[in-house]
Amino acid sequence: MPEFDRDKFNEYWRSTEVIREYRRMLFTFGAMELPYVLVAEHDRFKDRAVVMKGVVLFQRPHILLPPHYGGLEFKEGFEHANAIPPEALYLLRAMEMPYSQISNKPIADEQIEYGSLQTVLDRLNKEMENQEDIETGLIKGVLNGADISLMRYSLGLAIKSAPGNVKEFFEHMRRRRGEPIRPDERITDEDIRRLFG
Repeated sequence: MPEFDRDKFNEYWRSTEVIREYRRMLFTFGAMELPYVLVAEHDRFKDRAVVMKGVVLFQRPHILLPPHYGGLEFKEGFEHANAIPPEALYLLRAMEMPYSQISNKPIADEQIEYGSLQTVLDRLNKEMENQEDIETGLIKGVLNGADISLMRYSLGLAIKSAPGNVKEFFEHMRRRRGEPIRPDERITDEDIRRLFG
């Protein structure tokens, strides 16, 4: 990958700010569709912002894969996925996060909103707050790197959900074996070693 691409990737990644995010844990065993609104500064007019709406789809496998298949795979709608720095990919694999394919599906044409980037973000944030919307993400991104902003949003949600996903996985396995689960029970290091080797 050319050095320019990595620099651009890092610039777009650092410029991303998650204003609101999905406030529940991601499912361990099923697919999820997470709506988002991404707002970016217009590339020519500072008094306008571009608003993009879509859905990030997390598709979990129907069978459990061994740990060396772990991690997230960015698919459709993430044209800059190959620019993720190798050290970031290594870190994600080392975390042994559950395997999931992530796709980006725009659900509306881009809209131009009049007002500064911050004014548009504040208005949308207030609307979501008034509607008590806890599912739609609101992301400040860069127009030419919208998919990179969505990668950052998706990874953040996956990392926050990982501990709960591991707990759900253990509970699921124990239920299948018919072993009782006490309310005060915790996952031990030995449980994790047995699962992940």
